Amino acid sequence: MQRARRLASVAVVASLAVTGLSACRSAPSVAAYLGDVRITESRVQDVWDEAQDAVVKAAGPAASAAPATMPITRTDVVRTLVSADVLAKVAKQEGVALPADLSYDEYATSLHVPATTEFVKLYAQADTYVRLLREGVKNPPASTDADLREVYDVLAANGQVEGYSFDQFKQSLPDNNKQLVQTATAVRQEIAKITEPMDITVNPRYQPLGIPVLQFQTQNGAVRPLVSVPLGADESVPVSAVS
Repeated sequence: MQRARRLASVAVVASLAVTGLSACRSAPSVAAYLGDVRITESRVQDVWDEAQDAVVKAAGPAASAAPATMPITRTDVVRTLVSADVLAKVAKQEGVALPADLSYDEYATSLHVPATTEFVKLYAQADTYVRLLREGVKNPPASTDADLREVYDVLAANGQVEGYSFDQFKQSLPDNNKQLVQTATAVRQEIAKITEPMDITVNPRYQPLGIPVLQFQTQNGAVRPLVSVPLGADESVPVSAVS
């Protein structure tokens, strides 16, 4: 099926389904708690600023006439920082190591952010951990209708399966894409089991924060999560909106 043909693995992490920041883990200056580790808003800002400066510089003189549009959001930065930290721990438990020759250029092209930035490097490392974990999945269980419905609903919400019912989508989905959904679901369950006791808490301003196990590419080239593991509850909280 053409509109659902491009599926790719991305960084994934799972955690307890937290309902929000508890009283002792609710500092507004902290974006996320990973056990005893804190990802501060200052850290998020530093990664964001470096990426923004690099994007503006890469745009060249034309950027002076019209400000360069950032291809990532602040939530993307939080998601990537959390993923890189937690997935490194998961990979260590699973005996998975990053290759010495990991290249960042392909990720830079996909993300539209220069390869020299910390954001791209952390994103690439997290994504590579996921890919290696996926490669280690043997004989994953067949996808259920619920698994495929989740994929269909996300694609439909992004205008990727217009004119197709769920049954039509399910019947026309290529076998290789069905296999991707199978392994993505298996990896999601595997990592959820490992990360459950890690005591991960996400600031409500970044909720709902889901780390993608599988993503798709829209017709305009944007990358969107397809199968994700939630890192926090979607609650109404009196915080400033962030993109």
